Amino acid sequence: SSSACAGCTLCPQDWQLHGERCYRLSNEKGSWSQGKKGCENQNSQLAVLREKKEKTGRSTQPVWIGLMSSDKKWSWVDNTSFNTKMFGTLQEMAKGCGTLKDEVLEVDICDGEHEWVCQKDPFQLSP
Repeated sequence: SSSACAGCTLCPQDWQLHGERCYRLSNEKGSWSQGKKGCENQNSQLAVLREKKEKTGRSTQPVWIGLMSSDKKWSWVDNTSFNTKMFGTLQEMAKGCGTLKDEVLEVDICDGEHEWVCQKDPFQLSP
């Protein structure tokens, strides 16, 4: 019965709950901006990591996340600044985009072709 799950945190179908957020790996490849648009089309955003070991679902291939560099300054798509104390410094690039592979942040040109990870907040079933 659904009442057993009152207050449960749920993700939409095809999304996975990791920690406090829902994540979904695209099943297509594209540039970083295609990934950004793809997430926005699903009422979500490219994944923003709040802590180093945040799980977004394991990927052995690099996947786009919501990290980009302009004028050699890295920031997340939600406009929060990039925490170098937590993640270490990334290569300075005039323009670059961030990928995640096996929980390691890497950098690529934004026109590279990768799958991407979207995130959205879960919803709760009201009692």
